[in-house]
Amino acid sequence: VSPGPHVDRGHQRRMVIMTSLKTRTRTLARLAALAALTATTACDGILQTEPVTSLPQDLMIQDAATATASLNGTYDALQSGSYYGLSALLVGDLAADNAVWSGTFQYLGEMQTNRMQADNAEVTALWTAIYSSVNRANLLIGVVPTVTSIPEATRSDIMGQAYFIRALGFHNLVKYWGPVPIPTKVTTGPDESKAYVRTPVNDVYTQVLRDLDSAQTLTRNTTNTRYATPVAARALRARVLFYRAGLPGNGNSQADYQAALDAANSVLAGRDTLVVPYADLFSAAGSNTSEDIFRVAFNATETNGLSNYYLSVGRAEVAPSAGLDAAYPAGDIRKAVSVRPSGVTARPLNGTKWSARPGTEHIHVIRLAEVVLIKAEALARLNRLPEAVAQYNKVRVRAGLAPHTLGNQVTTQADVINQIELERRLELALEGDRWPDLIRLGKVVQVKGFQDRPGQALFPIPLRDIRVSPQLSQNTGY
Repeated sequence: VSPGPHVDRGHQRRMVIMTSLKTRTRTLARLAALAALTATTACDGILQTEPVTSLPQDLMIQDAATATASLNGTYDALQSGSYYGLSALLVGDLAADNAVWSGTFQYLGEMQTNRMQADNAEVTALWTAIYSSVNRANLLIGVVPTVTSIPEATRSDIMGQAYFIRALGFHNLVKYWGPVPIPTKVTTGPDESKAYVRTPVNDVYTQVLRDLDSAQTLTRNTTNTRYATPVAARALRARVLFYRAGLPGNGNSQADYQAALDAANSVLAGRDTLVVPYADLFSAAGSNTSEDIFRVAFNATETNGLSNYYLSVGRAEVAPSAGLDAAYPAGDIRKAVSVRPSGVTARPLNGTKWSARPGTEHIHVIRLAEVVLIKAEALARLNRLPEAVAQYNKVRVRAGLAPHTLGNQVTTQADVINQIELERRLELALEGDRWPDLIRLGKVVQVKGFQDRPGQALFPIPLRDIRVSPQLSQNTGY
């Protein structure tokens, strides 16, 4: 599947067990090839030859070694420039008010102004990359239990990590698109994908939480934060419940906030402090920190594209917004890490949180400070305001700011929730969380000012998939 025009085609990937399907098959129809962990290759000329790097699916996973290689191929999907290598972080700030388009790719300009077309290249690339990761996970979930030669501990760990990756993919999909197809079996042919329908949002969340239960139970890895761990599954569970609690019309929101709080507490037990200097979380070498929960690894060969897009010395396609720059209070050390003057009049700000050239930072998918802020807001929603203020103060103090006192800087429940929103904006700036937050808080139309097209709070289902899968309906406004 073509991953979009921004991907560095020079990337060399981890060992991946591959198969092939013709590249002209549309996105969801191509999932059969993606299931085989492939960079799809085929010849459309008169002579049709199978690539020598391919294996039939029934030979793909035969023992522990090939199962582990396939797991690495599944993690490789997260490295895509159309996923955590760029797009997953880029779109969440560009569609919101944290970033502006400053380059030449017109589809990014559409995203910033919230006037996307259904064939927007960035949206299509992200959708495709997420489903690629899901289908690779589905292959592992479907095949690994049938291979009896895999030791039980290895089988359990691979399965748990595959469930985690699938849960992460489904949650990213529901955050941006609302109801989405949630295939739980590997797609073996185009006809299967043609039958896909959109699953209601609540059902998507039910599946995500079920997968996270499996991930937490099965995963044996407990130390390597570049792979899933039970702690990462609990942290993602806190995020998922937190987002579900904010869904319009959710009559169980208080129960979800309590469940999110419980999950956050299980992650924060024994580590409920932020002690790592903020800049050290984003070092060029991707060094381990005590605040890591789950990160996607990159290196000089397998790079991310963030500095290339956010710095004037790169493509300079996007830049921090003036609004984000102004939102940092005086003395906030996070500003110097994330946003700096560029020296270029036409493009005055650089996004310096991602400054490695090439992009070797290990990207945080979820980290300790986010869980702290999830706990803070869950407490505030449950009207436990003194505890909520004490929790978000941990983020402020690490940022070099004075702590707040309930009854002074903040008084009401609304005050506390608004302050947590600001802390999330500043703490997680340029990490892709702002747009989902605005949707969750019901503020996207207010902040971006497109009252004439409120339906565009959700991204469009890619046009090519609408055409290939006739039962897929489009989101309102496209």
